[in-house]
Amino acid sequence: MNRIRALIIKETLHILRDPTSLLIVFLMPILMIIIYGYCINFDLNNVNAGIIDLSNGENSKKLIKKFTNNRYFTIKDLREKYSDPLKEGEKLLKSGHLKEIIIIPADFSKKIEKGRKTEVGIILDGSDSNVANLIYQYNELILLDFQDDFQNLNNFLKIKTKVLFNPDVKSSFFFIPGLIAVLLLMITTLLTSLTISREKESGSIELIFISPLKSFEIILGKTIPYIFVSLIVEILILLSGKILFNIPFRGNMMVLFVFSILYIITGLSLGILISTIASTQETAMFATLLTTLLPSIMLSGFIFPLDSLHPILKGFSYIVPATYFLKIIRGVVVKGAEIKHFIFEGIILTVFPIVLITISNIKFSKIRERSK
Repeated sequence: MNRIRALIIKETLHILRDPTSLLIVFLMPILMIIIYGYCINFDLNNVNAGIIDLSNGENSKKLIKKFTNNRYFTIKDLREKYSDPLKEGEKLLKSGHLKEIIIIPADFSKKIEKGRKTEVGIILDGSDSNVANLIYQYNELILLDFQDDFQNLNNFLKIKTKVLFNPDVKSSFFFIPGLIAVLLLMITTLLTSLTISREKESGSIELIFISPLKSFEIILGKTIPYIFVSLIVEILILLSGKILFNIPFRGNMMVLFVFSILYIITGLSLGILISTIASTQETAMFATLLTTLLPSIMLSGFIFPLDSLHPILKGFSYIVPATYFLKIIRGVVVKGAEIKHFIFEGIILTVFPIVLITISNIKFSKIRERSK
């Protein structure tokens, strides 16, 4: 028992001497409970929808009120904003700023007044199969509610739906491009998070410290080789998606290449920052999983739409790099969107690595000074 007691004391001291790992062990389950508890919500709120009212009658205005006065949709009047509302609306669908367009035909109000059957046209973004199915159900609920106001008419309203980008509403069209974003961030961060922490454990970091290389040169030297490795990984996943699941590639390869480079550098920069903070490779791996895998799956829109998140968690989603690259890769691959649709996302993905590398350089310089 004395020997066992001595070993218990030794291991307890070892745990207490590594507070970072201890913090991660206790923090991860709490974060997972909070994130899963608030994220697993299949309801949608404030979905951006455009409406084109060609009738401009009393009944069409009643229908618009039905779409406006609920928590499901945020309605934008496209006819009021644009001279060619249908063309501009389809551009907004492609860029992701709208999820659907509701078209009320010119004879809508007159047909209802005469007791004749009429229809409403819906153009739906099918790139996210789950969201598309939910929006379709919301449309049916609202239109059924509208019909109930006319008790003298039975089944007079028909929905004519056109699904863009993914006519068969296949979930693979949504998940495979999203998987690239999640895996790229995790792999790139993991690759570089182990570099400096490995040097710390082996003691070879002292050799780097006495070299004539400046701190930022060391960071860049350890980052650049992994850019090519990460690009190869991305190409392999894209090819696998095309061969195995027949995922289309409707956009420009160079557009995806430019944004991919920015995203990869972001992941590598995050890994370098983690490696400067973590004392061991094990801690670096835990920190990588905590900062990449969980947020990228739960808070980026990979599985659950951002509109369904709790407002606090939705705020956190803005600091998750995958949030921006998911929108880009799904837009380019599935919708054929152009670079002009992702100017904001491109700016954010440029700012991320600048900030991360700057902090990493400061941290690494301090470690270097302490070793002298």
